[in-house]
Amino acid sequence: MDNIKKLLIILNGKLSDNFKSYKSVFKNEKFFVIACDGGFLNAKRLGIKPDLLIGDFDSVKCLEVENKIQFPVEKDKSDAELAVDWGINNGFNEFEIWGALGGDIDHTLFNISLLLKIEKVGRRGRIFHPPISMFLLKESGRIVGSKGDRISLYPFTDVVKNVKVRGFKYPLHGEDIVKGSTRTLSNELVEREGWVEFEDGIILVIRKQAGVHQSS
Repeated sequence: MDNIKKLLIILNGKLSDNFKSYKSVFKNEKFFVIACDGGFLNAKRLGIKPDLLIGDFDSVKCLEVENKIQFPVEKDKSDAELAVDWGINNGFNEFEIWGALGGDIDHTLFNISLLLKIEKVGRRGRIFHPPISMFLLKESGRIVGSKGDRISLYPFTDVVKNVKVRGFKYPLHGEDIVKGSTRTLSNELVEREGWVEFEDGIILVIRKQAGVHQSS
């Protein structure tokens, strides 16, 4: 793998129509690529040849990848989680997940929850569905983007304590945010980056890039 530490996992969910953004990220980064079962077809749509195919292969019959790991159809983990496990066990530090959204709501929610599994072992994960990207904050940190980006801070734990934000249109000065409230839905960056500080909890950051539409 030539010391590549970034893993791209392509799933079977619906891709954004903005193929240009996907291809731009792929061009500017060096990834080891896993396609999960039907994610192989999404990879083909993007002109990407996977390095590894993982899954039960119930969605694809004609496989053009030599390197593959097959699992039974009846199993305790999704193909996406199996790919994440493989990446963790093989020392990858950064995980990029495409095709995680836009399918059945149950698959979408469980795909998002895999970010927590990645973070718990000290790695970083991002779901990309241009113009939308998602990642977790387990501690105070910054959100790098562009002025006008829409930012939602979703409490991934029941309570996130003493939240402060700066660099945003609507500041917070030390409030608890709770699951079940829309208090931190759809804020906006007023600078190229914003800062989020909090004392306890986990936040799912959902960023929608300004001026980028879901069209190719």
